[in-house]
Amino acid sequence: MINGDRIRQAREIKALTQGELAERCGTSQSHVALFEQNLRTPSDETLELIAVATGFPIPFFKRESAPDLPLGSLLYRKRKTMSSRDRDQVRQLARLVFELIEDLASRFKRIELRLPRMAGATPEDAARITRAELGMSPESPATNLSRRLERNGIVVLPIHLEIDEHDAFSVWADTEPRTPVIVTTAGRPGDRQRWSMAHELGHLVLHQAFTLTPSAIEDEADVFAGEFLLPEDAMRKDLSAPLTLTALADLKSRWGVSMQALVMRAFNLDIVTDGQRRYLFRQFVAKGWMRDEPVLIPSEKPRLLRKLAESAYGQSVDARTISARIDAPWHLIGPALDACATSTDLRAATLATEGPIRRATGNLLSFRKN
Repeated sequence: MINGDRIRQAREIKALTQGELAERCGTSQSHVALFEQNLRTPSDETLELIAVATGFPIPFFKRESAPDLPLGSLLYRKRKTMSSRDRDQVRQLARLVFELIEDLASRFKRIELRLPRMAGATPEDAARITRAELGMSPESPATNLSRRLERNGIVVLPIHLEIDEHDAFSVWADTEPRTPVIVTTAGRPGDRQRWSMAHELGHLVLHQAFTLTPSAIEDEADVFAGEFLLPEDAMRKDLSAPLTLTALADLKSRWGVSMQALVMRAFNLDIVTDGQRRYLFRQFVAKGWMRDEPVLIPSEKPRLLRKLAESAYGQSVDARTISARIDAPWHLIGPALDACATSTDLRAATLATEGPIRRATGNLLSFRKN
């Protein structure tokens, strides 16, 4: 039995329209639409052409549907330059990698979820409570954020697509129980990546229902990220005026966020005036720092996907082997695996201090009891 949902998934990952896939397969757009709705079954010859056009093996199209990743925070995007084709490609590729994680995780106990759901709360209060739930001290930097999220039951899923308009999105996956997922674009600078993760965490905590305008929802998530990454009490101590570029560079290194975010946080807390904010941003422009700031913040690497793969196949994990579990092309899974932390990466990270932050307890994995 051919599953039309799989045809659509493969097509959207390949970034093809129904018409483009039809042209490559010598059929019509209406036929492709019927295939995807399970209202018509493609012939064996047509299915082979679909497989060639999308790069997916034929067994993939015979699999049951994977857990769905709804559009989630992709619905809230302010950026209008992200096309629906790019949006669908990001979501479907994330869904494919999440399917692999769910398949590999099936023999392990699900990690206990520690994430409040606080629709209607102020973003500031929600951020403070979320920090406490995740085992973080009230006034310390959120170091190793991706690992901390994973240890508290949130799946951080890296994908690798060259789409400038996409940094991250979040969703409650259609599993039982529902799973919070933050999808990140691998390879982004660490300060940009960490803000994106905190922003998406805000969506997961605050926005289970679409009750505000997209712009207001995005603004709330940014306020959440500001308080989560740069707690007000700590900032009133660290962001003392007058702010200098040297002081901002030092604070960027400590807090792991951009100098621009620090200036905006100081402005939003009335630590600097609008004139001071404008003056600092003029200096950023003059020095070319709006796009390329000094002080490199390394990208964070989540661990869960590689940890699951290592538990199943040992330290030398082969992308072809694990991709075969879900009949997926290995070249789609390999980059996600490469974007995850190895045991060597973990040993190096252990050398970095977390200051007074209490480390998250427990392992990522524990076996189910038979």
